Amino acid sequence: MKRFLVLFIVSVVGLSSCQDKKVKAVDPRLATDTLKIHFQPTRKAEVTLTPVAQQAIKGWENFPELEAQINALDTVNISYLRANGEEWISNMSLVQTKVGDSIANNAMHSRLTVLFSKVNTVIQEASKIEVDTAAVNKEATEFYNAFQNLKLQINLKFQKSIDELLEEYEIEADSLSAVRDSTQTRRDSLLRANRVPVN
Repeated sequence: MKRFLVLFIVSVVGLSSCQDKKVKAVDPRLATDTLKIHFQPTRKAEVTLTPVAQQAIKGWENFPELEAQINALDTVNISYLRANGEEWISNMSLVQTKVGDSIANNAMHSRLTVLFSKVNTVIQEASKIEVDTAAVNKEATEFYNAFQNLKLQINLKFQKSIDELLEEYEIEADSLSAVRDSTQTRRDSLLRANRVPVN
């Protein structure tokens, strides 16, 4: 009986010690946190703003920060996006609301809305418990492409029309013609003054 009592006490103590040990849950994001963003092959070529467009957006607050975020997108890892996601979303919101009247039009507002949606989606994908890296890369590529579309729209907004280009050409041609005519007249006058026959 003593043996039975000793075995009973040992098993109760053993069971209680097993219950005290807690199993630590492993965060599934640890496996993907250090992975960098990789753009998909659908990534568009970078659009360069024309000098006129660059001058026009000079006072657009928060645009330089957005451009820096886009340029850093394929150098950051998933945990960075999750940690700084609120800042990225907030900056994009400011870019969207602080667009100047000289820049704003329906097409520009549309591009900014798409861009705001894309930054939210990429941050949501990076913030999931079980991160789908392919989805993060897809959304990051679409975010990048949406920014290139915005820059293209900015260039189009400040691009000169054909009529404006023709008018500039005519003014330049008239000015060159006047210079040529005055040079020819002076040359002829000098030749006559020196009694050289003028053709």
